[in-house]
Amino acid sequence: MNIKGILLGYLLGCSFVSGAQEVGYYGHRIFLELDGQGQIPLLQNVFGERKGYVSKNGTLNSSYNLLDLGYRASLNVAITEPVGFGIEFSQRFYQVNLQSIDEITRNFTDTSGTMVTEYLPAKVAYLPIRETVFMPKLLIALNDSRVPCGFASEIGIGYSLIQFPNRNLDIELLNSTNADQAAQVKEKLLDSRAEEFRGLVFMYGFRMNYPISKRVLFHIGFRYQYAFQFSKKKFRRMDESEYWFSGRELWSKVNLRRQLGIFSFGTGLTFTL
Repeated sequence: MNIKGILLGYLLGCSFVSGAQEVGYYGHRIFLELDGQGQIPLLQNVFGERKGYVSKNGTLNSSYNLLDLGYRASLNVAITEPVGFGIEFSQRFYQVNLQSIDEITRNFTDTSGTMVTEYLPAKVAYLPIRETVFMPKLLIALNDSRVPCGFASEIGIGYSLIQFPNRNLDIELLNSTNADQAAQVKEKLLDSRAEEFRGLVFMYGFRMNYPISKRVLFHIGFRYQYAFQFSKKKFRRMDESEYWFSGRELWSKVNLRRQLGIFSFGTGLTFTL
């Protein structure tokens, strides 16, 4: 081998080593992740609640609680080859069954000091939930991978805002066809002071990032998440509220639904910037 061949081989080797040690993906350290997420809430259906009701053509029909979908977007930076940091925004859409039996109940003291106790056989549709989460997260590459390419785990703690996009739930009184009574019940169905809840989400995930081009990767992964809600005592109990579902009851129903929805699946694309 002549001297020119030796020099050429040396230069190629140096360029390969320097490229391999470059942080990021083809020199791009900043990357944007966009993905959809979803789950079938099996734990909720098995342990948390019975079947509820969805409205179809003005009629309430029995249905499992299967809706649980959302999307995520995060802006990330590769700090070193195996470690990255990101800020994530996500919204998740699911629903809560407010009833354990086909009945609604209220028991409160009115403004005149009279104790009011009412029981009505009724069906109530699922309560839709929109949960928005802002989360800083840490990415750690696995099995000699490098962020954002290959296998990685992700860890994050996020602040969540839980809102009710539709409080006008369909209701069916089982022993009455009185439209005025049904309208009165709907007006006092959900405690007006319970407009939204707040909490935390603790997340651990595992994902695989597969390159499609020099600027785009495909990713797929699973997440485990534990949910925690704030300020239960802030909301009124049943005996403090004239509503059929008090703020404290709504808080407890949503909290249970979040705690049992612990696993999610996500897939999407990563774009380097």
